[in-house]
Amino acid sequence: MISRQSQLVIAAGFFIVWVGILYAGADHPPPVGFIWLVLLCLLASGIVYLRVPTYANWSATGRRFRLLRVFVDGIVAGILFALIPLLFNGGGEPGIQPTWVDRMIWFAVLAGVGAANAMLIYFFSFVSNRLAQKPQ
Repeated sequence: MISRQSQLVIAAGFFIVWVGILYAGADHPPPVGFIWLVLLCLLASGIVYLRVPTYANWSATGRRFRLLRVFVDGIVAGILFALIPLLFNGGGEPGIQPTWVDRMIWFAVLAGVGAANAMLIYFFSFVSNRLAQKPQ
């Protein structure tokens, strides 16, 4: 089974990569609201930490349809994270009123990013699990 250290490394790597991506796309210096993105990344990293053992278990036991399940997990997570700014929007840009098409694009993009992230997390869980099983 996967070690807590491996879980932590995968979750910390997720956090560092995503904060880096978001920082690269932010204004410099980042606005005060950037801290909310860092907190969302921290929340997502906590979820990654909790989900890694499940993915490692699915990998080790050869669970049926595991890749499809991981893919759907990612889509659901992406959609949930897409909802957060819509529910807790601090006002946003006053002059911008997104249409329903804009919102559908937002949900589709975050669902796709969520699915890609989940597949990568599964891959790292799989590799970590295999390395842990290797005789030394």
